Amino acid sequence: MSTLRAYCEKVLDGRISACSKLKTECGKLLYDMENPGRWHFDEDIARRHIEFISRFCKTPSGRIGTPLKLEEFQVARLEAIFGFVDDSDLRRYNEVLIIEGRKNGKTTESSAIMLDMLCNDREGSPQIVSAATQLDQAKLTFNAAHKMVRQSPQLSSHIRKRAADLYFPQNMGTIRALASNTNALDGLDLHCCVIDELAAIKNRDLFDLLKQSMGAR
Repeated sequence: MSTLRAYCEKVLDGRISACSKLKTECGKLLYDMENPGRWHFDEDIARRHIEFISRFCKTPSGRIGTPLKLEEFQVARLEAIFGFVDDSDLRRYNEVLIIEGRKNGKTTESSAIMLDMLCNDREGSPQIVSAATQLDQAKLTFNAAHKMVRQSPQLSSHIRKRAADLYFPQNMGTIRALASNTNALDGLDLHCCVIDELAAIKNRDLFDLLKQSMGAR
């Protein structure tokens, strides 16, 4: 049984306390898993991303160097994000809003996802960015990803730190930090974008520009 299915069942039968909105979404996800149409749940694809994160990504602070252990809700969320695809393996979900309290590991999880998108998504020359209103804020997730690379023998042997990005020569992909006041927003061809502290962005133009930059992908 997939972690997503088990988690949703626990939410619906009360073993995991949850609000009505989460219960509704879990019900929808279970229905979609059991009644595939254009989209179906591919557990192998979902597990590929989770196994990459669990195997290669390390904790960037605290007990640095220890393998990143995802909580059940994080595994279920990642399975939902990556597991629903069509017959051409095109993902159903390409935009995700995560709302959590502080110290729940959002930066660490986001950093691991960026590295997974860089190395493990079978995309040619993927452009990955960590974005925020201020560059210092955008660098938090980028720096966490860099720390993960430095602590992983496998990742550090393949990913190079350059002046302004992390570079993966095998597919010519990059990860970099961007802020709303940078001059490098035009001409982006993004494969994945992580926006930190979205609520702090007062001007929607940044969000729209980053979203539109993924159109060609």
